[in-house]
Amino acid sequence: NKKGGYGKNPIYLSYKKKMKKVISLMLILMASTLWGSEKINLNEALNIAYENNYEYQNVKIDQENIDLQVLEGYKSAAPKLDYSGGYIATGKDNELGLMDGSESDQKFDHVFGISQPIYNGGTVITGIEIAKISQELMKYQLTKSKSQLKLEVIEAYLKILAQVEAIKVYEMSLEEVKSAYNQAKRKYELNLISKSDYLPLKTKVISIETDLVEAQNQGEIYIIQFKNIIGFPVDQDIELKSLKYEKYDLDLIDIDADINYALSNNKESRISQLNTDIVEKQEKLSRANLLPQINAKLSYSAEDRHLNDSSDKWYWTAGVEINWMLFDFGKSWDAYARSKNETKKSENTKRETLDDLRVTIRTNYIELVKLNGKIEAGEAELDATQENYDLQKRKYNEGIISITDYLIYETQLNDIKLSLIKNKLDYYYAYEKYLEDLK
Repeated sequence: NKKGGYGKNPIYLSYKKKMKKVISLMLILMASTLWGSEKINLNEALNIAYENNYEYQNVKIDQENIDLQVLEGYKSAAPKLDYSGGYIATGKDNELGLMDGSESDQKFDHVFGISQPIYNGGTVITGIEIAKISQELMKYQLTKSKSQLKLEVIEAYLKILAQVEAIKVYEMSLEEVKSAYNQAKRKYELNLISKSDYLPLKTKVISIETDLVEAQNQGEIYIIQFKNIIGFPVDQDIELKSLKYEKYDLDLIDIDADINYALSNNKESRISQLNTDIVEKQEKLSRANLLPQINAKLSYSAEDRHLNDSSDKWYWTAGVEINWMLFDFGKSWDAYARSKNETKKSENTKRETLDDLRVTIRTNYIELVKLNGKIEAGEAELDATQENYDLQKRKYNEGIISITDYLIYETQLNDIKLSLIKNKLDYYYAYEKYLEDLK
């Protein structure tokens, strides 16, 4: 499947006209974006987001933590060296004499020890396996987070482009209606028409001006939201380059083959499978609590009975330590049974994820087909409506139709233009979402 490219001509987020009666601070700020602003395309916006988005950076930190957990798992199988020491003083009756020689007993202890796990029911090995699975799981979590961020950036990017196109439609409509209004006003001043004949045009001018101001202010809000998503400085101006609209050949999509591919390779399916693998390993850890724990120990100790004695009475001890919970009223067995139930739940969740994925891929495809049809119909309708509008405009100028009829055709043309803009940008987003959900 061929993806759409990017246009060479940038769309400037600027505004050609200022309202005579309403000039807000937002519009002044928006007009200032014409100078000193940075121009970026969609790919550049995505790269900025990958470097600066807070949530995505946190997921990358989580991945680093998982890598450290793997190292912890391996090191838990290595010998451990520890030291313990202490000082104790005792005296006769209630007399306090810590330093009076024969009247007190003082003792310093020093112990250096080494312990090495020999058998622990597979806890160490299973812990390492869980850490390694978690490491692979985190890679898919990072991929998922990156995919979600990509779609979020694309959606915000398209909102701005759609708003820019909407502003152009309103500006063009305002210019047309104002021209008609000025002509009608002159006719009224010459007593060629009544006041009631041209007042609807005045009302329409005010209505379009209001729509234009609203669209401009909404565009500024979309720009701020976009900057927050990609981590771009809010106080720095930015311009977005246009996207080249391209119709994709949907006949090249094999929906059944794509679904089968996604069931095995999609990030959601892999995350679900790896989560199930982890739960199964955790079941083994629960079973290990039913088995003995065996450790080898070696220690080197010394004891000093008085402060003025030398601590040269060192001795070593070596042996094997066995710990085994023989009876706890079945508590450990209950925990093991609970872990087996969690494994069953995980299997159910995995099957549910695959079922949902089938529906998601097919729904995305149906949405693509629907939008493709709406665009084809919208383009044909726009051509016909434009032709009809031009005809009706000539009729209005010649006095054949009324102002009310003219405004109906003008409104109809604008509605179709705005609808087509939305459908084309929705189509671009739907195609990107279809591709991302396959990964």
